[in-house]
Amino acid sequence: MDKKTAVKSRAHLDEILADELRPVLVDFTAEWCGPCGDLAPELERFAQEEQDRLRLVSVDFDAHPELSDRYDIESLPTLVLFANGTPVLRLAGPDGLEKVAAGLDALHRTRRGAPPAEPAATNPDPAPERRLVLCGTGPTVTIQPAAKPREVAGVPEITIAVPAGHSAVAEVRSAQELQALAGVCPDALDGLIVSSETPVDLDLVVRLTGLSFLELDAPGVDADQVARLAALRRLRHLQVEEPDDEASDDGAPAFDEALRALHMSLPDTEINGQWASPELLHLLAEEEPAVQEPGEVVEAGLEARHRGDGAVTAYLVLTLPERAHAFAPGSTEGRPVSVSLPEESSWRFVGEPVFPHAPGARLTGAALIAMDLAGTGDRLDLQVSVSVCQDDSCHPPFDLHLTCVPVPVPAP
Repeated sequence: MDKKTAVKSRAHLDEILADELRPVLVDFTAEWCGPCGDLAPELERFAQEEQDRLRLVSVDFDAHPELSDRYDIESLPTLVLFANGTPVLRLAGPDGLEKVAAGLDALHRTRRGAPPAEPAATNPDPAPERRLVLCGTGPTVTIQPAAKPREVAGVPEITIAVPAGHSAVAEVRSAQELQALAGVCPDALDGLIVSSETPVDLDLVVRLTGLSFLELDAPGVDADQVARLAALRRLRHLQVEEPDDEASDDGAPAFDEALRALHMSLPDTEINGQWASPELLHLLAEEEPAVQEPGEVVEAGLEARHRGDGAVTAYLVLTLPERAHAFAPGSTEGRPVSVSLPEESSWRFVGEPVFPHAPGARLTGAALIAMDLAGTGDRLDLQVSVSVCQDDSCHPPFDLHLTCVPVPVPAP
């Protein structure tokens, strides 16, 4: 089996990502990280089980700060899955190997050759020099507005110079402290940490459109409030705590759905330690679509009729759920569904399958696909590869194996 490779430098990791044909799982770790040590044996077992389709490498967080900065690693352990040298899945925390396995399944099924989508640059150009009329210290300016007027609190109002390339992060612990930021320019702050035991005015948060980092822990942050965070288009890291009051059980599904919608609205943002490329976004759902049986997603039927001289016409009927559409995974021909014959089949296609007109190569409702074949045999087997999206959630691609006995030519 492959042994875990310890990355020696940025160039070493670039070489691995460029040369390795399999997906690469990068484990960002450190000796002082207890959860990293707990994850290590489980990660080794996982890599051994998946060695045919995965390579595991590790990056020491302390030894290679240039890589930690490059991929904007904020907590440990963090796992980043690469395909074709590009990150496609990012999971912070000791859990997530099941999602990595599901990601490998999806990558294998799509058989993608083109580089997948990746988030926008996690380390944008350094902010220019700024001056903030607040109180705090550098080089990372932690801003702690006083609950009382500064003169009364004994904290003088001072002007802070934020050097170019440094960040300004405000930390507030009450609604009153948050109110103290009402006069700050919308793009003045890079980060905001809100930890309050009382509800806060979210208007004061969403107006800070320059935020790239936000931690939000306050009562009253429900699904509707989470949806409003989509206005923060520059966010790259978001941590929002789920309400833990008595009504949270009823609101949990709506809260989870709001987080999934937020992943769609902010595709470049790591939310609660998770990010995925659009193709693997379904892996972040609370209820994994990957475990659903194909019959629960789409119904399919196959019939065939002899036309004489070894020719048959086959009819494939796909019925999709309401508000759903189907498309062919990895299709380069704009086909909404991929149909093929098993390698050992005695049949062959004559011409191309006839698909119904579908704008954007997407099928909806009930669709009839006709195809002509020639060959011999009492039975016709057909393979169908299809993906289904419904209510902004996409199921991983799956294969349907259909069979039928062609109806004989009627006797004259």
